[in-house]
Amino acid sequence: MDYDAVEIHEKNILALRSFLLQGPQAWVPLQDEVQKDDETAAGYMSLLLGAFNVAVGRRFSPTYTVGEIVRFVADLRIKAEEDADLINTLVAEDMIRRAVGAPPLKDGGPDDLTAVLNAEVYILLALVAEADFDRAGLEQFIEDATAYTQEWLAVQRAGSSGAGTPESP
Repeated sequence: MDYDAVEIHEKNILALRSFLLQGPQAWVPLQDEVQKDDETAAGYMSLLLGAFNVAVGRRFSPTYTVGEIVRFVADLRIKAEEDADLINTLVAEDMIRRAVGAPPLKDGGPDDLTAVLNAEVYILLALVAEADFDRAGLEQFIEDATAYTQEWLAVQRAGSSGAGTPESP
């Protein structure tokens, strides 16, 4: 991936806001735009990942227990009812652990992009619902997610230029 070409544009931020307010169906009209090319898709997906990391960090950092993570994922699957099978337990737990800097699971589950995306979406939407943001709180969350994503992209760009292998911010 050429991270030098990946940028976060206002349309990415608008899409994230719509997604957080309306859920996954908000992305359906944007699907052609999101998939226009690799860099455009990476901009949307990077912002989604940034929002995920910010939400997980707010919920579980600075202190957490493995039991809290396991319980959160179990509760998430229970609330998902008939969609529970879309949330791979190991993938979800591993993603949360990585976001808070905990050692990853030895077996984080399948390396299936769909399983990762499903876990990311369900966890993010659950954490946003749990936070019960007012309008200002949601806007602050989106600003924080955007800033986090831009920092992460800068680290990726520095890594691709041969400046070492940076860690996620």
